[in-house]
Amino acid sequence: MDFPVFCIYNSTNSDCFIWTGDKEKDGTRKIGTWENKSREVFYKYSENSLNAMQEFKELYMCVRSLMGVEIDHVVLKMDKLEGRCSEIVAWFRSIRQEVSDLTIFGTNQPQEEMQYLLDNLKFKNSSLICLDTIGDLPLEIPNEIEGIRITHGSWITFDYVMRLEISRMSFNSTYLTNQDINIFYKSWMKMESHQNLKLFEINLMNPEDFVAVGLRDIPYERMSPIPEPFPNYTPMGESFEVTRIDGLKAYIGVYDRPDPEEVVACMFVRTRRI
Repeated sequence: MDFPVFCIYNSTNSDCFIWTGDKEKDGTRKIGTWENKSREVFYKYSENSLNAMQEFKELYMCVRSLMGVEIDHVVLKMDKLEGRCSEIVAWFRSIRQEVSDLTIFGTNQPQEEMQYLLDNLKFKNSSLICLDTIGDLPLEIPNEIEGIRITHGSWITFDYVMRLEISRMSFNSTYLTNQDINIFYKSWMKMESHQNLKLFEINLMNPEDFVAVGLRDIPYERMSPIPEPFPNYTPMGESFEVTRIDGLKAYIGVYDRPDPEEVVACMFVRTRRI
């Protein structure tokens, strides 16, 4: 088995080190993909997870001293934490107090452990949360970060989205309706909320009614489909240009995305007025 330790890399060095309890994996490597980038993964054998964490700390300190390499991104698989969140967090913070990005994977995870990670692992740019939690209570997400993607968002409510002040928001598997999306768009256009928005992605429960309901009473101009926002997103028809009261424009498109497989509406805000 692979131990519940961090898979980490930074913006200039794409290597990823994973400690494992499987002796046959020792010294092997493979190509993995995170954030749409290929990265080489190295496996190192250790007899137990406590040894693995100490060995990794020693390796990291050595590499940082020789090459000036810092950790930019933490990838954490909660399925292998086995209730040891506080231990893992304390170990990591003994190496680095803050990273740029945090990615968390897992299924059927205790909500309190997820919240503990968000409260105690300090990250400044973005977070990708790809997990199911046992409870359906809202997670407290720090508004200071730049972006958030939640792939299992059955607990996300419209009021929760409206309270967030994050500039890049992507939510999948929610129960938000086209009426909710319509209110969100209008609020942005009237500059009543989310004035720093750059991206808003939301799954569509009723894609066939999106234009009639999601864009109801919103002035827009039809345009050719805008390029795919992310790899493997397939445009489904034309796009729409909308304008905020201060002249800032945004483009709205509907896409078929593969993982999780669903139809989403993506709103892209231009970085400057024209």
